[in-house]
Amino acid sequence: MPKKNKPNRSWGSDGGIRDPGKYYFEHDDRVIDPPRRVSFKPPNRSKRRNKSWELLRSVMDDDVDMSGASTSGSRSYDRFNPYSGRGGRSHSSGSGRGRRSGRNSPSSNASGHRRKLVPNSCTWYKVVLPHGGKYSKEYILKTLANYVAPLALSPLSYKISGNESYFYVDDYDAANELLNADRRITLTDGFKLNVIVRPAVPNIQLTDGVKDLLKQVMAKRFNPITKALDLSKLRDDPDMMEHALPIQRPAVLSAMLDLVAENIPELAALNLSENRLGGIDLLGVVAHRLPSLTVLHIGNNKIRNIIELDALKGLRLVELVLEGNPVCRRYEDRSSYVSEVRKRFPKVLKLDGTELPPPILFDVQDEEAKIPLAKAHFACSEQGRTLVQAFLEQYYGVYDSESRLPLADAYHEEALFSLSAVYPPGQSTSHSRLNVYLGNNRNLMRVTETDRRRKLLRRGRHVVVTALADLPRTEHDPQSFTFDLLIFSPQLMVVAVSGMFRESGGSKPFPIRSFSRVMVIVPHGVGMCITNDELLITNPTADQLKVAFQPPKPVETPITSPAGPSQLIAATPPSAAIATAVSPIAMADEAVKQQIVEALAQQTGMNLLWSKKCLDDTNWDPQTALNAFTELSSKGLVPAEAFVK
Repeated sequence: MPKKNKPNRSWGSDGGIRDPGKYYFEHDDRVIDPPRRVSFKPPNRSKRRNKSWELLRSVMDDDVDMSGASTSGSRSYDRFNPYSGRGGRSHSSGSGRGRRSGRNSPSSNASGHRRKLVPNSCTWYKVVLPHGGKYSKEYILKTLANYVAPLALSPLSYKISGNESYFYVDDYDAANELLNADRRITLTDGFKLNVIVRPAVPNIQLTDGVKDLLKQVMAKRFNPITKALDLSKLRDDPDMMEHALPIQRPAVLSAMLDLVAENIPELAALNLSENRLGGIDLLGVVAHRLPSLTVLHIGNNKIRNIIELDALKGLRLVELVLEGNPVCRRYEDRSSYVSEVRKRFPKVLKLDGTELPPPILFDVQDEEAKIPLAKAHFACSEQGRTLVQAFLEQYYGVYDSESRLPLADAYHEEALFSLSAVYPPGQSTSHSRLNVYLGNNRNLMRVTETDRRRKLLRRGRHVVVTALADLPRTEHDPQSFTFDLLIFSPQLMVVAVSGMFRESGGSKPFPIRSFSRVMVIVPHGVGMCITNDELLITNPTADQLKVAFQPPKPVETPITSPAGPSQLIAATPPSAAIATAVSPIAMADEAVKQQIVEALAQQTGMNLLWSKKCLDDTNWDPQTALNAFTELSSKGLVPAEAFVK
């Protein structure tokens, strides 16, 4: 205890004597000639500071635990105190101060340890200077920049509140150096600068003023020719230095991209490099706000796992930059890296600035490769379409007659025929059984014996016709027919035909069946014949039953125009011969008639004279004329002089 006849004086932390008549903040470090040391602590007093004073300090400074530890429901007061360790008071081993002796000699406390921030998910740090408001902003920032050099100091949102000033930095290394600058920088008036550093994200509201500023920045960085927007290193933009904009927060990034989508709806390319972005939430914001992007640069960010890119799957990217992210260091083999990226973006042609080989894919959703509309008929040749249509009409006309024996003329001497019968899924117990066809069923999924497969393959004209004659009598629905001419040449035609028929001659009601048939047809004499015939019979679906054997819709005969002869023949319906007594073409001018004559001559091989005669005899109906020629030619009734040119 001090003696009563002596003034009550105490030592300052720097050796100065404090006047008992005045209260100095502990920031006052002016030096006075030191007398002998005097201690005012009682012998048994705890070395810990008064907790009430700690509470007051924590409320004033709004400090946080530098280790990143948190407590639930209460505030921790065992915090780092920037004023501890003076005048002989105890302090933890990580909070001591030591004088800085050089750039390469680490600052140390009494235990010789340099203080260090504990890395965490927060990349922003708030730097508080308890007495920085007494000095100019330029002087403070220049002094701190000289201290952390050669590291770059990029202070954001510098504010002064009374005697205190604060700002934000978005760099761990710079924040760590500033943490160790506490009371190691002597200002011009002899004070040592207090520096408090803690993880904190600036609470930025995108006000109308900030939004207007962002629009101005975007306007400077937008290229209208390439429709590209460069938002890389946005925090370092000179126009944004006064605003600590935490773009790595989903809410902030979402608000920014809303502005982009609103003002640049046609945006095709976006550069978000060097903005410390990472995580599925952030990348998902990009995909949701800008679905039309095809070029995206997100290099030098914080993307750590390839799974984070799943949030961007909705984008049809053709160019992507990921270089500089931690995820890139996970792959020693570039082929594996490219493969993982293309699993998510199969159309990427350029990755990290390197051209990739074109992908092999078929994207049914690609607007440039739309699937053609479904058509009832497909023909690889218009000339072949007309011939095949006439052949099928004649074939099924005989097939549905009282006797199928005349079909022998439609098959080659060595023709092959096979029949398959199968129930649609879920209809195996239907009342409409296929038992009558199952005895000849050569379904290779069910018939596994080689001998039986060979036996059920009918070979030879008469064997084929006999097998067809044994099948139930039928009545086919011409309205249900669809056929595709897959191959057409002078030596070979392949046609697939499907439709519906009903069995006749048995007990009513007659069951309705669905069929599909593939025929290989070759020229034979002056006509055509089948060399291979595969027939599949099944039960129809519910939709097919609704339209089966409906009355035919009336067909209006098209008014002819001076179009090409093949177009006129293709546009004429098969039933035109019986639709009217006098064809409109018969009343057309001679130029149109001559075109039709030439078209028929080209299709049949006849000369112009006989082609005109054929048209005259069929009332100038091109389809009927072709059908008549096909029928007479198959019977050998067309004279040889008709082909002399």
